[in-house]
Amino acid sequence: MKRILFFIVLAAISASIYGQQAKSASQVMDSAAKKIQSIKSLSATYDMVADGEHMSGTLVMSGDKFHLSSDQIMAWYDGKTQWSYSADTNEVNVIEPTPEELVAINPFVIISSFKKAYTPSLLHSAAGTYKIHLVPKTKKGSPITDAVLTLSTKSYLPSNISLTLDTGSKLDIRIKSIKSGTNYPHSTFVFNKKQLPGAVIVDLR
Repeated sequence: MKRILFFIVLAAISASIYGQQAKSASQVMDSAAKKIQSIKSLSATYDMVADGEHMSGTLVMSGDKFHLSSDQIMAWYDGKTQWSYSADTNEVNVIEPTPEELVAINPFVIISSFKKAYTPSLLHSAAGTYKIHLVPKTKKGSPITDAVLTLSTKSYLPSNISLTLDTGSKLDIRIKSIKSGTNYPHSTFVFNKKQLPGAVIVDLR
């Protein structure tokens, strides 16, 4: 009887701890999402390692719109249409992306979309940070199978984002700096043919 009671108490404690962690992780992600949404515009510099290859770039966001720029790829999104340029192919692909596709090109989107698409849990983290593990609620059709976000306990902004894609590829993104307050014109988030006059436009809409 004592043995049975012990396991009942242990199970109750474990369930309580798990519930607290899940609630705490959701609260942290809620705060991070509100922070991102409250910033009218931001610019971030980052270093990324993708399957052993290193890349540095900048990301500019204003509401749902963004512009990403690096040596190898560039992307523009005006809230509806996305243009993605690859230096390897010299092509600009034009699509109207799904929320899942947006996350794959702009990892910041994962913060604002977590509630609908991901289940969060807390991981052990260093002082001054929250480390959040995200898994998709529905794996079918999700380009991201696993994500780990490191957030500041003060600002709730990310310092590191690690993603595992459905292809098995792994991306580790270190956010070097984040600045806010600059007003960007709408043209910042729209592809201009004059910027890449020799590129081939591939309309996939």
